[in-house]
Amino acid sequence: MSSTHVQKECEKWIVDSWLPKKFGIPFRKQRLTMQGRGVFEFDSVSTDMKIIGNISTAPAYTYKGSIASGKKSKLRADCLMLALGSAETKLMILTEISMHELALKEQSEGRLPLDIKVCLVELPDYLKQKLALSQNEASLEVRG
Repeated sequence: MSSTHVQKECEKWIVDSWLPKKFGIPFRKQRLTMQGRGVFEFDSVSTDMKIIGNISTAPAYTYKGSIASGKKSKLRADCLMLALGSAETKLMILTEISMHELALKEQSEGRLPLDIKVCLVELPDYLKQKLALSQNEASLEVRG
C-alpha cells in the first residue's frame, strides 16, 4: 500500500513555510469546535484563530482522465468542515492545478461555499518531484 508520508511532508511545508510567509503569522494543525458542536482537526489554523484551512495534494483526475469521484467527495467534505468553522478566513489549499480548477468550477456552480478562498500553492521542486512519484506509485497500485 502506498505511503502518505510525502503528502504529510507537503502539508507540513505549507503549514510551516507557505502560510506564515503569505499571512505573516504562524500556523499549526489543530482541533477546533465547530459552531458549538462537534470537533474537527483542521490542517492549518493561525495562532490568532482567525484563519483556518484544509490542504489537499490530490489531483482531480484518474490516470484514465476521468474525474476522481472519491477525491472530489473529499474536497466537498473538507469544504463542509471549513463552512462549519467560525474563523474569519477559510482556506481550501490545493497543490494540484487540476484540483484547483475543479474546485473553482464547483464553487462557481454553487457546489462549494463562496466564502471559502480556494488557493493554489506552488510546492518547491523537490516536493513536486516526490509528490509526483508518490501519486504515480499509488496510481499503479490501483490499476494492479
